[in-house]
Amino acid sequence: MTVTAERPQRGDREATIDACAQCFDVAIIGGGISGACLYDRMCREGYRVLLVDRADFGSGTSQASAMMIWGGLLYLRQFDFGTVWKLSGARDDLIVATGLPIRTQRFRYIPALDRGHNAFKIRAALWLYWLLGRRRRCAPSAENTYPEQAFMRAKLFGRSHVYEEGVLETSDCRFVLEWILPHRPPDHCALNYCALESAAHRDSRWHLELVDRHLGGELKVSAKMLVNAAGVWTDRIHQLCGLTSPYKHVFSKGVFIAIPRPAEHDDSLIFDMGEHGDGQTFHPWGPVSLWGPTETAVDSPESGFRVAAGDVRFLLAQANKNLNVNIDASDIVSLRCGIRPLAVKRGYSAGRHPLDCSRKHLVHHDRANAAIAIYGGKLTSCRELASEIMARLKAQLRPSGTPNSDCYTALQGADKLAPEPSWCRDNELCLTLDDYLRRRSNIAQWVPRRGLGRDDSNLDEVRAAARAIEGERANAALERYRSRVREEYDALLASV
Repeated sequence: MTVTAERPQRGDREATIDACAQCFDVAIIGGGISGACLYDRMCREGYRVLLVDRADFGSGTSQASAMMIWGGLLYLRQFDFGTVWKLSGARDDLIVATGLPIRTQRFRYIPALDRGHNAFKIRAALWLYWLLGRRRRCAPSAENTYPEQAFMRAKLFGRSHVYEEGVLETSDCRFVLEWILPHRPPDHCALNYCALESAAHRDSRWHLELVDRHLGGELKVSAKMLVNAAGVWTDRIHQLCGLTSPYKHVFSKGVFIAIPRPAEHDDSLIFDMGEHGDGQTFHPWGPVSLWGPTETAVDSPESGFRVAAGDVRFLLAQANKNLNVNIDASDIVSLRCGIRPLAVKRGYSAGRHPLDCSRKHLVHHDRANAAIAIYGGKLTSCRELASEIMARLKAQLRPSGTPNSDCYTALQGADKLAPEPSWCRDNELCLTLDDYLRRRSNIAQWVPRRGLGRDDSNLDEVRAAARAIEGERANAALERYRSRVREEYDALLASV
C-alpha cells in the first residue's frame, strides 16, 4: 500500500458534537449491525437520530462474523420452518438490494464417510431449504468431483451437496458502515468512541451523559426515545438506564483462523463434524481462507473477546483432519474472535449447547419509559429487525426532521485491500490506526501480524498510515499497536 501522511482533520467530529445540543427524536446506543441499520432507516424516514458507540462502529460482534448472509438452514433441525422462510426472504432481499456489497456464493456441504448425516437426509433438507427460500437460488445439486478436492483429504468424504447463500463482498465492518455514512449532521449524528455514562428518563425525555473517549470532554444530550442496540452489552446498558426486561443474553464465543487461500478454493465448504449438528466452514475471502468457527459458551463478553491457545489448537486439529495442507501456527495469517449474543428469556438457566439456543432476535418495547431493547440480531435479518422496531416507534413517536432519502454512501475503494487512510479519516469516521487497518480496510486480516507483516516488513507503510490517521500521536499509537500484536498474536501463536 502507498499512503501519504497528512494532518488529520477534526472538523467533522466537532461539528457533530456541536449538533448534539438539540433534542433528538431517538438516541441509539450501539453501532453494530442492528444499531447501524436501524439508524439508516430512521434517518431516511425523517427522524432526528443520534447514534453512539463506546468504541468504533462495528468493532464488537459485527467484526467477527462468518460474513454469511444465510437463510437459516440450521433451523431445519428444530423444524422451525417459519424462521427459515423469513430469513431466506431476508437473505434474497439483501442480495438484490441496490448498492449493498453482497453477492451469491456457492456452498458445498461435505459429509464424512465415517460420521455425519446420510445422503438422503442431506438432499431432503437442502431441497426443503430451497423450497422455503421461494426457489430464488439455484436448486441444490450433488457433485462427485470439484476443484477443492485438490487440498482436501478426499478419500474421507462422500459426494458433496451444493446450494447457494449470500456473502459479503468486502467485510462485515464495512457492511456496517454502509448504513451509517450516508447521513450527516445536524439532524443525523453518529459518534464512535463515545461512551454512555448515565441515563435518566424524566420530563418525557431521556437525558444522557456521554464521554468523548477520543477528543475528551463530556456531552449532555436528550432524546424522546432510547433504543438499546448494544449487542453483547445490552443487559449492562439496560441496567445503567434503570430499566428491566423479560429477556437477557447468554454468550457463545466463536473463533476463526485465516490461512493463505489455496489456488483451487472458490466455493465455501462446510465439513460435517457430526457432533451437535455442528460443522466447520472453510470460506474464501480475498487472499485468505477462513477456517472455523469454534462454539464455546462463555459467561461474559470479557471472557470471550480474546483468542486462547486452546481455540487455535482445536481449529488447527480440525483443519488438518479434513484438509490435506498440514498447517501449523506459523501458517496463520490472522485471527478472528467474537461473541454471539443469544437471546433467551430472563429465567433461562445454562445447560444447553450454544447451537441449541435460537439465533433469532427478540425486541422489548417499554412504552412507559419510551425505551426499546434489542436482544440477539444477525447480519441477514438487520432490515427486518429495523422494520419491526420502526413499526413500534411510529405508534409512539412522529418524526420531527426531514427524510434523508436522497443520500449516498461515501465508501471509497471498498473492493481494495487498502483505501487511502486520508480518505477514511476525512469521510469514514476513522479515528485510530486500528480503525483503519482492521475495519476501514482488510489489511489487518489479509496481511500477517495484523498488517505489520512477517518480521515487521510493512512497518514503514503502517507508520505512514498512523501519521495520516493519528497526526502528532502517530508514534505512540504505532507503539501501542505493535505491543498488542506482540501480545495477542506473536506470543499466542508461539504458545500453540
